[in-house]
Amino acid sequence: MSAVVGAVLLVAPKQSAPSTAAPLTTYVFAPPPPAFGPADSATPAPRIDTADPDAGPQPSKVALPVPEGFQRVAGPGGLVTTVPKGWKITRSSGPGSVQATDPADPARHVRYGGAPAPATDLLQSHVDYEAVFAKSKPGFQRLSLGTTQYHGVLAVDWEFEHDSGDVRKHVHSMYWRVDGIEYFVYAAADADRWAETVPIYHALVDNSSP
Repeated sequence: MSAVVGAVLLVAPKQSAPSTAAPLTTYVFAPPPPAFGPADSATPAPRIDTADPDAGPQPSKVALPVPEGFQRVAGPGGLVTTVPKGWKITRSSGPGSVQATDPADPARHVRYGGAPAPATDLLQSHVDYEAVFAKSKPGFQRLSLGTTQYHGVLAVDWEFEHDSGDVRKHVHSMYWRVDGIEYFVYAAADADRWAETVPIYHALVDNSSP
């Protein structure tokens, strides 16, 4: 099972900036996503690469048992991951993105998917996006934004908080590119429920492929 390794490289100091609301999605490119939903026998099995790990990107071993309380799902761009059982799966507002929402707490959700990657450098594209995003979110505070390794390729780790009305929101996401597709996993919750949401985010990261 793949896991995130490497220290996050910070690229700028923490910041905050008030403004008006904006869509939560961090994707601004790509065509409409393909069909999505729980993975089943109709969903092609993801590649399981047994080659030398130094030879190139390695997908997660998604053939391993699904964590207790989770279900395997297929998302846009061929992404496969796991989300909590019973969470409602819908299309998200961004291209190549779907959302699974906690039925007991609509403020808590995860997003996942993939879409054709832009020509911009992976890290720079998210640094640029954050500069715009931060201005639209009151009380925005970066917790991390930098590079790490995931599945043997460069990835961007982005974690932040912002205010939404009288509630503090916490978000953690990861982005990586394989064969021209930029994939991502993302989890969001009210800050006071983030500690119990961390295992859900880890399940996304640990069970995603490619």
